Amino acid sequence: MKTRVITLRYSEGLQGFPEDDLAKVVSGCDVLEVRDHFFMHGNVPHLALVLLLNGDNTKPETKFRPENDPGTALSEHLQKLYRDLRQWRNERAKQDGVPSYVIMRNVQIAEICRRLPHSLAALKEIEGIGEGTCQKYGQDILKLIPDDLQPEPSAAAGKTPEEGDEGR
Repeated sequence: MKTRVITLRYSEGLQGFPEDDLAKVVSGCDVLEVRDHFFMHGNVPHLALVLLLNGDNTKPETKFRPENDPGTALSEHLQKLYRDLRQWRNERAKQDGVPSYVIMRNVQIAEICRRLPHSLAALKEIEGIGEGTCQKYGQDILKLIPDDLQPEPSAAAGKTPEEGDEGR
């Protein structure tokens, strides 16, 4: 059983509320209960619906596209850590009642996999991970990083200085 909330904006062209988004939300589900709330916002009528659904609609909450996943660029040996960190983050987000990106975005998880920090100070060096994240989640994150895992070779390693960079 799932609860979904959808807000529909009145369409002058339709002389009513568009049904496309509503149809997507309820497709493959049985609607068990609907609660509606009509309101005006900026002189435009809106209809908010709270839907109690039962069924197999397994569409993701967001449009996740694997080709945009920063974890796909990681070396094979870091993929398991990436999956483990994402799973931990998603479970913790559910436990805390917050969206998963509030705890950490995928790009930050991928960077943790690249750097393999073993201290809170090293974890804080990752862009987007600050004091609050470290205090609340830092120890849990560090426990998930195996001591024997080797970081990716730096992309900068082995590069020769660009022309004109000598002496800088």
